[in-house]
Amino acid sequence: MDKGNEYDPAEEIIMVKKMLEMKRRMFEKREKSDREILIEHLTDRGEEVLRAAEEQYPREMSLIIPKFADLIRSGEVKGMITGSDLLAILRAIGLNVKLNTRIVIEKDGKYISLAERFRAMNKQQ
Repeated sequence: MDKGNEYDPAEEIIMVKKMLEMKRRMFEKREKSDREILIEHLTDRGEEVLRAAEEQYPREMSLIIPKFADLIRSGEVKGMITGSDLLAILRAIGLNVKLNTRIVIEKDGKYISLAERFRAMNKQQ
């Protein structure tokens, strides 16, 4: 008797479960949010600029982020977007995103802000 042609329902159930698991994994990999797609293409301080823009202009950014993602998906935007590029684009469309910037200097192996250094210099005079 040739056992290779026998029908085994347990084996079929295992195969169906494996196929469903593979489909689920493929679906999960394809479904990235627009924000995740944009973040994957940001470099330097891009995420910092994005977070600041979302905090300061949540309504506008909820419309802009999907547009960026569409441009990335379509291939019109290739490569990485730097933080300064993203900031320039947002400012060009009228969103004056403000960033917390701090200039630091090294003194005696420690980093201090430029403002702190000036205060220390004024106290010494």
